[in-house]
Amino acid sequence: MKVIAELGINHRGSSAIAEQLIDIASEAGAWGAKFQYRAKTGFYQATDEIGDEILSREIDESYIDPDEVLRLTARIKKKGMSAGISFFKFDDAADFGDSISEFDFFKVPSAELLNDTLIGSLAELGKPLILSTGGHSEEDITRAVEATKSIPDVMYLHCISNYPVLLGNQQMGFVKTLKEMSGSVVGYSSHDQDWEVCLVAAANGATVFERHLTLDKHGKGIDDSSSSDPAEFIRLCHLINAFEDIQADGRRELNQGERINMQNLGSSLYASRDIAAGEVLNEDNTVVKAPRKGLTWGDVKRKGLTAIKRPMGAGTAVSDLHFTDPKPPLEQRLVDFCDEKQLSIPLRLHDAKQLQTRFPIRNNELHLSYEEVGRFRDAMADNLSKLDLTRHYSIHIPDYIDSKTLIDPLSDDEHTRHGSRRIVETCVDLALELTERTGAGVPIVGSFSRLRPEGKKPTYLQLQDYLTEQGKDRGAPIYPQWLPRIAWYFGGADVLDMFCRADDIEIVREIGMELCLDLSHLILSANSAKENWLDWYNALIPLARHLHIADATGVDGEGIEFGQGELGDPAPFIEGPGRKVLEVWQGHLSEGDGFDNAIRQLGENHG
Repeated sequence: MKVIAELGINHRGSSAIAEQLIDIASEAGAWGAKFQYRAKTGFYQATDEIGDEILSREIDESYIDPDEVLRLTARIKKKGMSAGISFFKFDDAADFGDSISEFDFFKVPSAELLNDTLIGSLAELGKPLILSTGGHSEEDITRAVEATKSIPDVMYLHCISNYPVLLGNQQMGFVKTLKEMSGSVVGYSSHDQDWEVCLVAAANGATVFERHLTLDKHGKGIDDSSSSDPAEFIRLCHLINAFEDIQADGRRELNQGERINMQNLGSSLYASRDIAAGEVLNEDNTVVKAPRKGLTWGDVKRKGLTAIKRPMGAGTAVSDLHFTDPKPPLEQRLVDFCDEKQLSIPLRLHDAKQLQTRFPIRNNELHLSYEEVGRFRDAMADNLSKLDLTRHYSIHIPDYIDSKTLIDPLSDDEHTRHGSRRIVETCVDLALELTERTGAGVPIVGSFSRLRPEGKKPTYLQLQDYLTEQGKDRGAPIYPQWLPRIAWYFGGADVLDMFCRADDIEIVREIGMELCLDLSHLILSANSAKENWLDWYNALIPLARHLHIADATGVDGEGIEFGQGELGDPAPFIEGPGRKVLEVWQGHLSEGDGFDNAIRQLGENHG
């Protein structure tokens, strides 16, 4: 998808205004920006008619000379956009001399669609060529398309040459006709009052969008009313640039946010009393309650499940496991492999005993909820008794401080700041207690994603000072983890601005901030930026003091099974010092089957 900011005559002949428009287009995410050019003199032979007189005056007042256009073109390109220009007659291109090659593309305006001399001459310059089709009959457009099909890199824009186009006059179905007719890239040149019409064009197959940009759509310029102001243009670019992701590939796949919501919002079967092995589930010994942590009656009937094989305590969610025999512990050869490579798996406090029984490996990472942190704060010894203290631990700080608030120890909001710091302090207290009892250091990992008003670098510096004071200086280092650009928070997606972009890499390297490098998050964030994640990995791995390993795909497909995403062979990432946590999404389910599969994949790759 390509959005082109048409500067036209909305700069009113002012280079300063043109610079503003270029900067706005760049910040909005436009693919390109384009000028219109007519020579200073000689464009109009006569201005006897009112319309000609008005237009002639507007054009004269909006003239910018070629040297200044070229300077502004350099600004466009420096901002990372493609620079284009429209000519109404080829003689005017001579005003730019050899510097005509500085433009990345050329545009033939609608009024000159049948101007074979102009089209042929611009095509010979060897740059992409855009032809606008406004003001012409379908017969004329067909003739023009047939005459230009052989031109390399030619694009055709559907256009209605009204200024503005009233809603209902767009004839947008012609975009599909134009695409079939040309077999080429097609787009839409929008003169609409309503910029949202461009979304209808996209739905019809347009992939190039030209939209006039103005500082004031209610201004007195003749193009202002058919233009977008900065706020509208930002929205246009935001939605058009996301359009392909919104459309996807026609398949229906669940995202992680949906899975979380189906668990949180759905219901399942729970034991209403203690149930002995051999009993059949019925309405007398079960109850349906939220959240959906186990099977529904529909699941039980569909799978033909009858008597349970394991006893269930009252309040336990009914799962597939209750209809199977207990799973054996991980084989000793794989335990030895995990300990040699310092592989770790995440534990929740409520499933620690179960998972530590099945996986008797040395390293575990405690993933705590804010309620569990509170329980440790109130009764440290009682909750430590739920853990095998012969193991070595790391701690993952909860993402939330309550059901509505993300952790943010630097927040200006007193409730958020106080609650966040209390959680961090308790996690450090727990780490120090575990260190004393197990004899091994306990690194701490946290997700810190909230920017301060002062901007990125000040936020990073303040966070680094806080984490050093609260963690490293007390004997338990706290490592902020690399994050995805799109995170699943509160049952939906939140777009993050820390630890997820190229400029974040520059800052953390500059200040030497030590990290937990999550490979799944790294892949997702690099994909979001359309960058090579391995380049980001090579830049960040010198700062990594703790590693989370999982596969990922796209911009939000987190923690999938090894081999199903873009990680490739995970084996190289488990070499070297330090602990590596296998962050398989919901790997703890079914007594840790996801962790078991991951360990076996890695162990088999190592023979």
